[in-house]
Amino acid sequence: MDLKLNNFLKKHPFFYIFLKYNINSFKIFKLYNSLKNLGLINKEKYLEMHNTENCNFNPILHYIFFSSKNDSIELKKQYICPLFDLDVYKNKFLEDSDEDPIIHYCSNGFFNNYPINYLDEGYVVNLNENVEIQIKRGTKKRIEKELKNSHYIMEKNVTVPYVQSEELYDTDTIKVGIFFNDPIERLTACPYLRIHEPFKKLSESKKFHFFVYGMDSYGFMDINNIINAKVFDIIIVERILPFLDILLNKSAGRGIKFVYETDDDLLAIEGSNSSFEYINRCRNEITQYINQSDNIVVTTPTLAKKFDENKVEIIRNYYVDTILPLKNFRDNITNTIKIGYFGTLTHSNDLNIIKKVIIRLKKELSENYNINLEFFVVGGFADPNQNESWFSKIELPENSWDFEFFMKWVGDIADWDIGIAPLENNDFNRGKSELKYIEYSALGIPTVCSRVEPYSLVIKEGVTGFLAESEEEWFEKLKNLILNNDLRKEIVKNSQKNILEDYSLIDRVKQWENLLEKLQK
Repeated sequence: MDLKLNNFLKKHPFFYIFLKYNINSFKIFKLYNSLKNLGLINKEKYLEMHNTENCNFNPILHYIFFSSKNDSIELKKQYICPLFDLDVYKNKFLEDSDEDPIIHYCSNGFFNNYPINYLDEGYVVNLNENVEIQIKRGTKKRIEKELKNSHYIMEKNVTVPYVQSEELYDTDTIKVGIFFNDPIERLTACPYLRIHEPFKKLSESKKFHFFVYGMDSYGFMDINNIINAKVFDIIIVERILPFLDILLNKSAGRGIKFVYETDDDLLAIEGSNSSFEYINRCRNEITQYINQSDNIVVTTPTLAKKFDENKVEIIRNYYVDTILPLKNFRDNITNTIKIGYFGTLTHSNDLNIIKKVIIRLKKELSENYNINLEFFVVGGFADPNQNESWFSKIELPENSWDFEFFMKWVGDIADWDIGIAPLENNDFNRGKSELKYIEYSALGIPTVCSRVEPYSLVIKEGVTGFLAESEEEWFEKLKNLILNNDLRKEIVKNSQKNILEDYSLIDRVKQWENLLEKLQK
């Protein structure tokens, strides 16, 4: 080809395409300009991967006529702007089509307001400006609007761009980032009780902005591109995260305070616990985070002793009346008595403590008192095939990990006369809280617990509940309650009075408020 002609065609690529393919289409001209102006193709990366004569002088045209049809989605991801989520767009709008997502968007999707990723809320408003600039402008407006209207922010289309922003958003509040190891749509008991409920309540003071991140947020993030500015004053991590080291390193030079919140001594977890392997893999990260935290928040005095006394704060668990209204005591003078238990699938060893007791009681009550004893277990056993005659298994419902859903469900099905909370006396269990006692009391059920901390520190023997250690103690105290309806009623009256007076959410909210304000002084 003549050198002058070649140089001319490099400066005017349309002439080359139209000449070679005999195309004369205004549609191609518009498509070319859209791809160019939006900046959807990284030209340098494209050239590295497509070393052809045509591509050497115009990657965009080469893409339109060749790569859009021939490159796989995985290959396109390496040179297409990452803000355009090719998988999302294809699965949502081109499921049964081989059409290229980028070509489809510029010629069709944009005009139908199709989003380019899960977080896009119509931020791309024209085809003549770089998509990154438009997304940045759109998310900035969205964040500013949310900061004005809400102080407890969970929406991913706000929290994700906020944590990856390089901008500072001025407010007269303390900005707190909350990181869970659960999806925020289905919070389990620990994050729900320890963080979500009290902070949602605290946000009503308008002294704080809380940004909530769960496992369902992290998939939208470039984890290595978080905290590029002092977007938070305080970061709170509940229990454990897979990227604790990045959080620590990114925040170290920005004056962001760190709080580690836990209701378990994870480093003391027993090898028999079903969570042991996962926790053990993260042992170094947990230790590092504990050591570098400015404050550690725990549930009990026993657990507090595991940490540096100079930076530990005890914020006890509490009664959540919004999802578990107090139930009246169930008078029962029939010849059938129901004992119940509910817990996560990590308590097989704990339940085996009372196996012989239940078997003895069934025999004793049947033969000498004409009483039929039934023992119901919800969860508890990690082995799904565990099915023995000494208990009746209640199958967990779908969404049972969702604490709010689960507690409402338990409130409907727990028509029990007595609730039990057996715990092995080991280092890990002694760090637990008295939550089971609180929940049984709210359900209108008297409680018998193992004589171990935490229960031995809070239950008044024979007044708000009973404590047992040996098999004989378990037997006698359960038998006493089974045979005495009035005693069961008195225990429930006292324990419900106790949880209303000593386990108030408002008291815990005040503690968190004082702690967060102290960290900012």
